[in-house]
Amino acid sequence: MISTSNLENNNVKMTPEERKLKVSELRKEHQEYFEHSQIPDALFIPKMAYRPQGKDDLHISFFESELEKGQDIYTEFVSIDYDSEDPKRTLYLYKNNPFWREEYEVVTSKSGFERYIIPVSELKQINDVTNRKPTQTESILDLQELPNPEENFSLRGVVMMLERIAVALEKISNK
Repeated sequence: MISTSNLENNNVKMTPEERKLKVSELRKEHQEYFEHSQIPDALFIPKMAYRPQGKDDLHISFFESELEKGQDIYTEFVSIDYDSEDPKRTLYLYKNNPFWREEYEVVTSKSGFERYIIPVSELKQINDVTNRKPTQTESILDLQELPNPEENFSLRGVVMMLERIAVALEKISNK
């Protein structure tokens, strides 16, 4: 039986299994980019962007264990419930910085967890839904070789093509 008190309480913590499932769903949006970039197992960690107390700019935070991996980290901005907060589903890159311990400020949460805060301005925007589709150039390159009309020049073929174009244009002009 489902408890209605849990449905009304927004402070119910997500289980690790639920969080893993949400991250997996978020990752699906970006997996094609990872595959195309030959990094199918890229480190993807969705994060909340927020303005820490006393700061003017948005930041994200990483746990020490995440930064210790020494890898580039791909991220997407999400809510505390791991719902995307960006309608464009922008993918960002935090380029691995071996000097993160010295360069980034440590903050401690009320529950005692230490995190390193990184300004969003240091993230590189990789892409969003508006530029994930193949470009026209890529689409053309994917086509099989097209025949060159000059090589197969036939007057009869040209006349037939011009007649079909004329009929199509006449239909358009009569509308």
